[in-house]
Amino acid sequence: MKKKILSLTLALSMVFGLTACGGSKTEAPAEKPAEGVEAPAESGFDTEYTWSFSTTYASAAVVVQMYQKFAELANEYTDGKVTINVYPDGTVASEDDALAQVSSGELEFCGTGTAPVYTYSNENQWLIAPFLITDKETYYNVYNSDYWQNIRASWASEHNVLDLCGPFYRGMRTLVSTEEVRSAADLKGLKLRMNSNAMWNAAWQALGCTTVTIPLGELYTSIQTGVVASCENPISESGNLNIPEVAKYVVPTNHVVECAGIFMSNSLFTSLPQNYQDAIRKAGEDAMTECAPLIEKEEADWTETYQNAGAEVVKDLDLDSIKAASQEFWKSKFASDWTGISYDDAMALIAECSK
Repeated sequence: MKKKILSLTLALSMVFGLTACGGSKTEAPAEKPAEGVEAPAESGFDTEYTWSFSTTYASAAVVVQMYQKFAELANEYTDGKVTINVYPDGTVASEDDALAQVSSGELEFCGTGTAPVYTYSNENQWLIAPFLITDKETYYNVYNSDYWQNIRASWASEHNVLDLCGPFYRGMRTLVSTEEVRSAADLKGLKLRMNSNAMWNAAWQALGCTTVTIPLGELYTSIQTGVVASCENPISESGNLNIPEVAKYVVPTNHVVECAGIFMSNSLFTSLPQNYQDAIRKAGEDAMTECAPLIEKEEADWTETYQNAGAEVVKDLDLDSIKAASQEFWKSKFASDWTGISYDDAMALIAECSK
């Protein structure tokens, strides 16, 4: 019995001795939250993802800054679990190929403008018809209307292309010219550089213009040498091509609202836990909100650049005369190609969305 007591005494002495010398570490009991205060919840982001985002927009463009901000916020909002690598300048794929790869599931994201409209909804191309919608607010309201919400939902359900956050405004298409244009009458015979969009070419031809398809890289010399007298682009695009050096008039036709979007593989999105879905969508929305003022400043700066170079910004443009002259073209397209909605119903929707 004495031996047992002695052994116990020695053991206790060793424990206290070690504790006093710091020879062992005793974990402090976990602190309990104060009464009425909930313990912090775990984030719930426990799976890592790495995705690719392709766009043909140039690295320096504001829209690419928005895409990069989206990637940054997606990483932040998921506690570093989502990494999105943005590839601008068409380094991964062309615009149409990137959209097709998102549709097939080969690519997670692409950044594009109206490609889904003319690829999947040709019968509703009126959304981007020249002079039909000429202000950003009306465009946004139409795009977010029930009619267009259903069309966008069909891109996801039928083509696996999810429009994640809606439109991001990147500028109005504006006419820049070496010849004076103040009304529809001044468009007769105007030589206009155009891209390869067949519907846009037809719309300007219906107004009396002679359209010439010319690569953007040749635009400056084409205007300088008189091959064409004008071009229609977002003002930042023509500005970056040095057109202020040769243009005499900036004509605020605002004939097409240029927007870009974040398009994601719908099957990927729906496979994610709800907290990931919410975080990714919020990242896109917040990126668009944060970068929107950069577009407005960019447009204002380029307008000033044109003026400083000697161009006149036309203040008395009779836009109504151009819209009136475009009506026959619109009606013919609604009768033949834009069959998703009647002309009258489309006009009523636009009128309602402009209020």
